[in-house]
Amino acid sequence: MSLRTASRSADIGSVGRFASAFAFLAVLVVILGSAGCGQRFDELGGGSPPGQASFAADALTGLKEAGSAHVVVDAQAGAIMGTNAQVGIHFEGDVSASALAGDLQLSFPGGTLGARVLADEQDVYVRFMGAWYHEDAGVGDALDMAGEENGELLSQLTTPAGLGKLFTQLFEGEIAQGPDLGGASTWEFDGRLRAETFANLVEEYGGTDLTANDRALFDTVAATSHLVVDVGQEDALPRKLELTLDPPKDLHFDSEELESSDGAFSVTVEFSDFGEEVSFSPPTSPKPLDELFGQLFGVMG
Repeated sequence: MSLRTASRSADIGSVGRFASAFAFLAVLVVILGSAGCGQRFDELGGGSPPGQASFAADALTGLKEAGSAHVVVDAQAGAIMGTNAQVGIHFEGDVSASALAGDLQLSFPGGTLGARVLADEQDVYVRFMGAWYHEDAGVGDALDMAGEENGELLSQLTTPAGLGKLFTQLFEGEIAQGPDLGGASTWEFDGRLRAETFANLVEEYGGTDLTANDRALFDTVAATSHLVVDVGQEDALPRKLELTLDPPKDLHFDSEELESSDGAFSVTVEFSDFGEEVSFSPPTSPKPLDELFGQLFGVMG
C-alpha cells in the first residue's frame, strides 16, 4: 500500500466519516497549502465583528503570513468499518507549508498506538515501536494527489476568496466577541452546517448519487452539528476550532455508498506558537513504510 499509488476508496462509509475526512482535509490544507494565499480582506481587528467570508479568508491569510503553527488535534469518531469499534485520534506537533513534525496517537477498544511522524515536501518518516519507516512521498505529493482528485475543492480551500465563499455556503451562524486565548482577544463564529451544501459536497466530491430521502436525512444530520471557531481580532490568526456532529443512530440512506449513522463525531483543533521554524534531520536506515502497514493490520485485526 504505497502512499504514492493509493487511491481514494469509493465507499464513503457514513456521513460522520465524511465529516471527519472533510474536517481534516480543511485543517491540513489550510495549514500546509496556505502558501498560495493572496491579500486579506482587512475586516478583523475593528470595533465590530467581521463578515463571515472575511472571517474565514483572513484566518487563512494570517496562517500564510505566519508560515507555521504548533497544532493540537483531538478527534473522536463513531463506529468504523462496520464494527462497534470507536476510534480516537490525537496529533500534536509543528506544521508549516513544507514540513511537519509531531506525534500521532490512535486509540481504539483494547489498546492505543503511537507514532512519531516527520514529513517534508518529498519524504515522510514514521517511528513506530522503536523502528523508523520511510516513504518517498511527502507534503508536496499529498497536495498534488489532492489536486488531481478534488482540484476544484482544493482551490476553494487554499485561496482566501474561495475559502470565504465556501465557509459561508457550508455554515450558518453568528460572529461575536470571543474568549481571550493565548493572551489575544478573539472573534468567535458559532454556527452549524447548512444541510443542502453539505449534501451537495458529498454528492459531488464523494461520488455519491443522493435520493430525495437521503437529502432529507442530511437535514437531520446537519441539525445536530455545531461549529465554533475563534480567530484573533488583531492578527487574524486562528486559535481554536471545534466541530461536533451527533446524528441519530440507524439513519438509513438509500444510496449504497452511505451507511447508517454510527455515532457522534467531534474534532478540536488548537493553534499556537506561530512563525517558528519547522525542520528535522532525516532518520538513518529506515525500513520501507509498507512494512509498517503490515504490522498495523496485524495489531488491529
